[in-house]
Amino acid sequence: METFLPDIASLLFFTTLTLYAALVIFMLVWTYHDAESRGVRGLLVVIPAFMTGTILGVVLWLMFRPELKPVPVMVRVRE
Repeated sequence: METFLPDIASLLFFTTLTLYAALVIFMLVWTYHDAESRGVRGLLVVIPAFMTGTILGVVLWLMFRPELKPVPVMVRVRE
């Protein structure tokens, strides 16, 4: 009976692939939420970011994103 022992190259490959996939997902989710918070539809930013190779797309978004508009805070004044 043969035992299954993965070689180090396969383990390293799948670990690298998993970390890269997690990084890509994190960047796309962050980009989506950042776009939504700035008043831009998130999918209109995430889809081109994904299609341009993710890192390039996120860098372009960071360069050309609109300014964050401050949200007014309601303050009650006690008399």
